[in-house]
Amino acid sequence: MRRHPVSSCLLLLVLLLVGGAAGLAVVTRNELAPVQSTQTNKVLFSVVRNESLDAVANSLQRQGVVRSSFFFKLYAETKGLQIDLKPGKFELDRGMNSDEIIAVLKGPPLSQAVNVTIPDGLRVAQEAALLQADGLFSASSFLKVVNQPTTFPGVTPLPGTPASAGWEGLAFGDTYQVLPKVTPYQFLQKQLQDFGVRVQQEIVSKAANVGLTPYQVVVLASIVSAEARTTTDRGLVAGVFFNRLKIGMALESDVTVLYAQSLAGDNSTNVNTSFASPYNTYLNTGLPPGPIDSPGITAIQAVLNPTPSGYYYFLALPSGKVVYSATLAEHQQQIQQAGLG
Repeated sequence: MRRHPVSSCLLLLVLLLVGGAAGLAVVTRNELAPVQSTQTNKVLFSVVRNESLDAVANSLQRQGVVRSSFFFKLYAETKGLQIDLKPGKFELDRGMNSDEIIAVLKGPPLSQAVNVTIPDGLRVAQEAALLQADGLFSASSFLKVVNQPTTFPGVTPLPGTPASAGWEGLAFGDTYQVLPKVTPYQFLQKQLQDFGVRVQQEIVSKAANVGLTPYQVVVLASIVSAEARTTTDRGLVAGVFFNRLKIGMALESDVTVLYAQSLAGDNSTNVNTSFASPYNTYLNTGLPPGPIDSPGITAIQAVLNPTPSGYYYFLALPSGKVVYSATLAEHQQQIQQAGLG
């Protein structure tokens, strides 16, 4: 029996439509699935007054909460989110599916979110004390997370990081908006993600230009951050350290000794240059094994773009001014003139 050509075409069209619908359903299901498999990555999400659903969907995708702003918007429209959307702050998680996200955004916004500011250049012990003073959690609980090689979803360690290293140096200084119930793990995760967004790509792409691994860039930047305050001085101090590294000369940085002493419980400002520690750059040439604080953007950029000079010595005066010299004799003279000898 011969099939009528029109009937065959209709059958083919139906099959294509059915197949296309099935394929679209698979794509839609995948695009609406959670970004990650577990709910361990909290995001404090803000909706501004009169913000459109399209803008909200785009912001959700930028912050890694949904896979596709296009599919989320289409799906959210079927759930009436554009009608119930309210301005405010909402706690979301990258492990939520689209229905869970919509349910939160339809609900009441949070009212107790707070801003926490971590200044550049603090040691993690100092950050921990600040966070405890702000009433978020105990200093010891934060240090427990920071000082071990904890893994975080979406966070990639810098190339060159020792396997046993904690997160000193990468607990980035910035202002963070968090909930009072935030955990040490969640807060550090925010800092590491901020570091990844703000500076990690530049460090990875430029480290080889100055002969360092990306991790070593942070190590040196942490010393520069502690030694100098201004952008100009940080560039010059970084240049001094590179001059010394090139000839195998010890860095002889007081701040590395102070850090070593602090690890042993001595938080005084008296520098013991014979203190036995791998962080003591008077006794050991090259860089210390890890960062001594969490450097900010200007200190990192100073290491990636050091100021060339013929200096091998510098002296940070109590006033904050830094003076430079090319020879030990000049350096010793500056010490005497400053009354520090």
